[in-house]
Amino acid sequence: MFNIIVFTPEENHPHEAAILHALVRAYNITIHVRKPDFTEEAYRSYLTDYASILSHMVLHEHHDLAKEFAVKGVHLKERDRNDAKEIDPDVKVISTSLHNIADAANLSIPFEYIFFSPLFKSISKKNYGINNTAATLSQMVSDLKNKTTIPVVGLGGITGENIALVKNSGFDGAAILGAVWESEKPVEAFDRIYTAALNSK
Repeated sequence: MFNIIVFTPEENHPHEAAILHALVRAYNITIHVRKPDFTEEAYRSYLTDYASILSHMVLHEHHDLAKEFAVKGVHLKERDRNDAKEIDPDVKVISTSLHNIADAANLSIPFEYIFFSPLFKSISKKNYGINNTAATLSQMVSDLKNKTTIPVVGLGGITGENIALVKNSGFDGAAILGAVWESEKPVEAFDRIYTAALNSK
């Protein structure tokens, strides 16, 4: 099954709560909460506003809050993996990020999935990433799956126009950020992406 995951914007969107609740209701998605500039208290306040969909949320920062809120789990950034022993054993670790294919062979934690990026030019980060071809993407997936059996989710510049390419290259899912949050109508933008993935062969 090809899963589509949504990342939150780093800075709060004015309609973020309504958008995320609508996406969960319509698509039952997983949400990765990435707020790198939030203090722990700001993060706590943010999570308090999402009581009904916490089970869909994976935390990228302030992992200890996963003991306080009934979230899905936590995400370990590359640098966090070296300190994974500091994660409370009662906190479920869901995912991690890779930018180097060789690192896939060195994962000691049984992650549910890993993100690999960037696949295309980033929408939210200017001058980051390149637009990879179908052949390059397929080779990425092949190389990654030669090193790990963990499902691989593509990230970086994914839109309704290229998500079929991601799916057909062999990725197990796609993560969406800029294509949703920089749209004037984020829920409709996600629907276009979801439909394009669903209809791709």
